[in-house]
Amino acid sequence: MKMKKNKGDEQMEMIGQFFISFFKVCASGLKKTIRTVPLLILLIVVIAVTITVMLNQDKLISIWNLEETFNVPKLILKFVWLVPILTLYIIGSTQSEDGGKYQVAFESIKFANRAGQYPELVGTRIDGKKQILSFSGKGISVSEWRNRWTDLESALDCNILRISIDPKTKTVVHLETVPSTYSIATNIPWDPKYVSEKDFVLVAGQGLLEPVELNLDKYPHALVGGATGSGKSVVLRALLWQCILKGAQPYMIDFKGGIELSAFEDFGEMVYERPQALELLKELTKEMTLRLALFRDEGVKNLTEYNHKFPNHPLARIVLACDEVSEMLDKTGLSGADAKIFKEIEAEMAKIARLGRAPGINMLMGTQRPDANVISGQIRNNLTIKIAGRVTDEYASKMILGNAKASALGDILGRFLYTVGADTYEFQGFNFQDSDIIPGHYQKGSLLIDGIGDMEDDLSIIQESYEAEIEECEEEDTLWGFDNIDSL
Repeated sequence: MKMKKNKGDEQMEMIGQFFISFFKVCASGLKKTIRTVPLLILLIVVIAVTITVMLNQDKLISIWNLEETFNVPKLILKFVWLVPILTLYIIGSTQSEDGGKYQVAFESIKFANRAGQYPELVGTRIDGKKQILSFSGKGISVSEWRNRWTDLESALDCNILRISIDPKTKTVVHLETVPSTYSIATNIPWDPKYVSEKDFVLVAGQGLLEPVELNLDKYPHALVGGATGSGKSVVLRALLWQCILKGAQPYMIDFKGGIELSAFEDFGEMVYERPQALELLKELTKEMTLRLALFRDEGVKNLTEYNHKFPNHPLARIVLACDEVSEMLDKTGLSGADAKIFKEIEAEMAKIARLGRAPGINMLMGTQRPDANVISGQIRNNLTIKIAGRVTDEYASKMILGNAKASALGDILGRFLYTVGADTYEFQGFNFQDSDIIPGHYQKGSLLIDGIGDMEDDLSIIQESYEAEIEECEEEDTLWGFDNIDSL
């Protein structure tokens, strides 16, 4: 038979529950304070002031003439030691309210671990216009957070700029967010002011908060994909024009008869057929081999170091642009001599993709159909900058970005997604027109092959003498492959 609790027992139980709840909130506040620098500083200041008051309590009572009367100020001084505890309670209460809000958001999209636990808010901070939300991941992998990117934006009512895992704890996930009211302009006419002052940094367009910058010294090659009408060629031409303005020597391959790149023909060599494309690629690999050998002799690691060491005799950066790389590499149904030339083109491109970063040979490749059977993994993985406009299906998006996000991209002309490593960002590409191209001579530096006649014998000797250095350079460039980052 269940015994009925008397009134005294019920009161004691209520008091006990109150204290348990009170100290749980304090513990939650302490956890949040330890992880949040401004709150930690605040708590330290409160404790320091409290200790000072406690040590000088009698003196303060005497100064304020509170000895003979019982009043509120005197009572406060007697219980001043409670102030740090109340501070933690206030912090914990705020954290509980925020945490509850986010838990409801996670529940609405069923974002939980296998045990049904939802991520817990452990800290927030403001960084300029961004709010960074930190959550205890509860064992949910960062890849799963990224896979649910769109769902999380909807549930949390914000735009997520970046999702990353804390490198120290490996368990806390950071979301860099801006309010959902922020938007990206839908038409940004090209203007020379967008050219970056940084050494060989290109600006692809405008993101939610800042321009999207591509560092060709760090990530040397780009793949720009998108369906017809997405604006792919416009982005490619805007990037190529910036390379020209920065002094690069451009080479262009256009199997559409020069429709997209013909406006740049006065600045560099243009080829329209595969045999000529192969000859061009061979010339570029010769230049690359000579530069690697020269850099080894001069004790420099890359083009930037060489040009700083020899400012009076600089070498020009080289940019190879191809508006439809799939057309150049597609050998489906071919045999004999026809298939052979495609394989040679692929081999030469693979060399440049692997080794082009140090000698300053960059590739800007465009494609409408990013087929894995056409663009080999070795080439695609070394095109470390991935840009995708609207595509027709998830497969095409995954071939470009490594995820399906471009298949859900809105139908806004010039709207793109961009990835370096695992992070994906949305931006509006510049509305670049042929009328924005200004005739002139912009090239800075020279090419080594211009000063050498018949190079075949020289090159074979160089290849044998510096094979080890080339392999070392290849290993270094592999570090900047698809699975590695720095980005944006």
